[in-house]
Amino acid sequence: MLCAILQENAPMIETEITILINRKSDADLIKQKIIDSKIQFPIYILEYENHYRLNFISDYEEWELDSKILDCFSEYEFTSELERGKKEIRLQLSRYQSEFSTDGWGRPIENPLNETKYLIKKSNNKPEKFNPQIKVLFEGNEQHYFVNIVDGINKTSEEKGFLLLNEFKNENYEADILNDKLYKTPFEAFQLGCYKMQDVVNQDFKDYIECKKKELRELQKIPRKIVRDFINSCNKSENEGIFKNIDKDIIFERRINWQTKLRIEGIQEFKEYIKSPNQELCARNLKIRSSWNINLPNITIGVKFSPNTTNNEKEIGNIQEYRQINFLLKDNKINRITKEN
Repeated sequence: MLCAILQENAPMIETEITILINRKSDADLIKQKIIDSKIQFPIYILEYENHYRLNFISDYEEWELDSKILDCFSEYEFTSELERGKKEIRLQLSRYQSEFSTDGWGRPIENPLNETKYLIKKSNNKPEKFNPQIKVLFEGNEQHYFVNIVDGINKTSEEKGFLLLNEFKNENYEADILNDKLYKTPFEAFQLGCYKMQDVVNQDFKDYIECKKKELRELQKIPRKIVRDFINSCNKSENEGIFKNIDKDIIFERRINWQTKLRIEGIQEFKEYIKSPNQELCARNLKIRSSWNINLPNITIGVKFSPNTTNNEKEIGNIQEYRQINFLLKDNKINRITKEN
């Protein structure tokens, strides 16, 4: 008795039903069919320049309405997929249930309705064939997925149809059945299968990006270390560390406003520059900023440092200057350094 009372007071599953009548001359006929259906809810009729819109909210899906409409148009049929090319849509019927809908026991309902049917002239064309293999591009890499469809039957009504299998990565007709619905045509199952596949594809793409990032970090590990070791050695004025990864054909340039003010070629000239009092790399306490621009073999870093102190050391001690240094690597050696002022 208690269960019966609970069910009686439980909230109904509301279905929002919308009908677009694209031939205004059909409006009275459709309105009468809705009246004949004895729908116990207010029905809104909105008139626009070229069509009518009827909508109402019911605690029942009102499936009988589909049959009543079809009785009026013997040469027409409902379809959920529009064929290619131009075809008049005489009427459009939509049903929508909120994803937060619950059943009589307060449990979320499975697969809330969100569908649209189109009333079009019956077609004599054979259903278009499709390839169950779906190609998906992950950047320039082509991945293959499959929509696996098998014959099915509703044991209660004996209605025959088609079922989707819960396997999208391989062609496998022995996989478990996807617990959603019985589809009327293979094409309908294929279209919905492509939609349901998206969660699998999105997760694969996420894994693909993470794998790429990991590979990129591994690829950049040695170049980053070469640049970092060079800057650290410059800060400590350690000649051995400075020249450890310098190419014998090194080119060093200092630019101001994109104009070259100094150019040094070859390791010997570079060593002489490092020893000179005018050098601008050593003993400057260069600090690499967090943003690295790496497009191997090029690496660009931003550095900050305090300017050389003078008698006014206390006055300028907190001042920071910023520079950009570009490195070109060749066979894990620094082949070119460009310091931008």
